[in-house]
Amino acid sequence: MKSLILFGSGGHCKACIDVIESSKEFKIKGIVVHPKEAIKELMQYQIIGNDDNFNNHCSKNDLGLICVGQIPSPKIRIKLFNLLNKKNIRLATVKASSSLISNYSSIDNGTIVMHNATINIHARIGKNCIINTNSLIEHDVFVGDHCHISTGVILNGSVEVGNECFIGSGCIVKEGIKIGDRSIVSAGKVVMSDLPNDSILK
Repeated sequence: MKSLILFGSGGHCKACIDVIESSKEFKIKGIVVHPKEAIKELMQYQIIGNDDNFNNHCSKNDLGLICVGQIPSPKIRIKLFNLLNKKNIRLATVKASSSLISNYSSIDNGTIVMHNATINIHARIGKNCIINTNSLIEHDVFVGDHCHISTGVILNGSVEVGNECFIGSGCIVKEGIKIGDRSIVSAGKVVMSDLPNDSILK
């Protein structure tokens, strides 16, 4: 099993732990938290450091996973992503055992695919994304880096989602739609036309 260090300690981190344990691909070495946090463990896993000193506990074989949520801004996740790259910590790609992922799809490093998510043929998912529980990524969909595709989202065929986007729970995006970088789509929306960069659909 691959050694994995988690970065974050909130509710999303607990959900990530549940997915990691289900995958049986990784052994969690420990958790790195924000310097102001004083907890000693989370779900029986030891806190091994904070953002300032974690390199003391890392070996060259350890992988990392960012376990901070993204509702809706990706700023903290991007900051951690850049920090880990600077420290030469390689990021894992984690897939729940209950997820359905086509062998003809691609998922980049740092992304987690949560329980019961489906990723169909020729879909491409970028770096440091969250593909959340029960989401459906249809054929030929593209999702950029640092995106959160929330619970129960449906991205129909050939949808394109830019970098740093947040798509809220239960959204449905019509086939072929393009959503620009840094866009936010609130929960439950049906997206029927293209959205330019920096859109906010409430």
